[in-house]
Amino acid sequence: MASQRMVFGAALAAVVFALASGPAAVAFTPTSGPAAVAADPSRLPTKVPAKVSTTASTKVPTKAHTTIQADKQLDVGSAAQPVHVIWNFSDPSVNLPPPAERTLVIDARGLAGVARIAVTDPRCTAHGQVFSCANQNTSQLTNLDFTVRADPSAARGATGTMKYTASAGHGAPGTARVKVVVGVPDLVVGKVPDVTHARIGSRIDVPLRLRNTGDRATDRRIAVHWVGAGGLVFDRKFSNCGYSTGTDLAAPDSPTSVTCVFPAPVAAGATVELSSPLTAAIDAHVLTGEINYTAELLQPGARPEDRLDAELEPGTGPALTLVPASGTGDGFESGATGRVGVLADSSADLAATATAKPAAGADGWTLNLTVVNHGPAAVYATGDETDNEYVAEVDVVLPRHTVATDYEHAESEDSAYGPCFLWVSDTTTAPFEAGHRHYVCVVPFGIGAGKNVESRLSVKPDKNYGGAKGSATVRPGPARIAVHDPNSANDHVAFAFSTSTAPPGDTIADTGADRTALVAAGATGAVLLGAAALVVHRHRRRRRSH
Repeated sequence: MASQRMVFGAALAAVVFALASGPAAVAFTPTSGPAAVAADPSRLPTKVPAKVSTTASTKVPTKAHTTIQADKQLDVGSAAQPVHVIWNFSDPSVNLPPPAERTLVIDARGLAGVARIAVTDPRCTAHGQVFSCANQNTSQLTNLDFTVRADPSAARGATGTMKYTASAGHGAPGTARVKVVVGVPDLVVGKVPDVTHARIGSRIDVPLRLRNTGDRATDRRIAVHWVGAGGLVFDRKFSNCGYSTGTDLAAPDSPTSVTCVFPAPVAAGATVELSSPLTAAIDAHVLTGEINYTAELLQPGARPEDRLDAELEPGTGPALTLVPASGTGDGFESGATGRVGVLADSSADLAATATAKPAAGADGWTLNLTVVNHGPAAVYATGDETDNEYVAEVDVVLPRHTVATDYEHAESEDSAYGPCFLWVSDTTTAPFEAGHRHYVCVVPFGIGAGKNVESRLSVKPDKNYGGAKGSATVRPGPARIAVHDPNSANDHVAFAFSTSTAPPGDTIADTGADRTALVAAGATGAVLLGAAALVVHRHRRRRRSH
């Protein structure tokens, strides 16, 4: 589930954002210390769409042409470095068919004494360090993978140039040049300890350390991204950073982010830290949260990759910089990505409701089991949780002489409908199976303050059903999130089905034996999250037990 949320990828409607790019080449002054500090930060964030590509022209072409998408700089060492290049043909004319033959030529003669490339694609023919790769029909992919490695005799920091030329029968060819540098800078991020017992209304510090474990100083801008979830909100206090905020902070799937770009080089072996930590506000919506962070070297002229489907707004105040680190810190991750968990002293009042209506054209009912979060905090499953570690669940026991025949579940992370499982014991479930009375229906991802998550069971009686009662109880799920529920009275509800007939669709309070349907005590009129756009289908997918 963390991969569905990632908070480095995520899952909302697409709205592109980016930071303004710095200069394509940055001049550096040699230093004697372990790291250099930025004299001036990168330019302010803007809303210009991000795009990392090299093309034959920056103007909008009006004639047939070919474009090339490739990195503008490659850092190479003794190990083979993978390279990916894409070339595309475009023709504004609708009258001409696309050319069948499309050719890419890789000219690596400018890497003599610096690096050598190896191309094994069967479409390519070698002439020394010049490779001609041709597609014979339009069904072939217009991309190519090959490798490049440093020449054993090349000195660290040596540079060379590789050239791409793409053509497609007619129209202007596309060209692109790639700078190849011997030596590989490699950034790793420091570990940040989890925050526990954060007080409501307080702010927490989010520090960061970076270490260059490579064999060459960085000579490209460094972008650092932080993505917070669970209601965390970053303070917008640095003028050279971009900030975004989700549309509904009470919802667990509404992340916030910060992206900062630093042009200063970090020497090989050096460790740097933020000149001032980021800070994030803890409001009443926060119960469990997390902040994922990552660092990357930007391509010359490129903007940071999108981390959220949102727009970044610039902060105010002083610029954030990287400075030589002090102290020993808390160790380092194995790569450029880390995570910090946040636990706040808040609570969430989870309540169970149950309603039913006669099944259309059948002898039975549709039972709606709803978990309502009265807040104030959202209940959010952090990245430590696995796919089936649900945040909450409803234990439902159907009345005697009734059984469930099916359940309804929508295949979507942000669905308002959670799946149901067969109860085996208080700690074990099995995939849904018809014909039983005891089930567990779950809240799969999270539930925001003031939101509902509903599950639906199809229920049928036998001839002996006479109005017996069942029960539904909400409780924390296997994710073991301590919700500190302040009101246990609404966690449990009893219900019964009417044995009389009434027009399909009626749902009224179960105040007597002659009513059409059931309503659990304490039912609310809260609107289902996303119900207006939700398409529900009957589903019997077998799931791993939890």
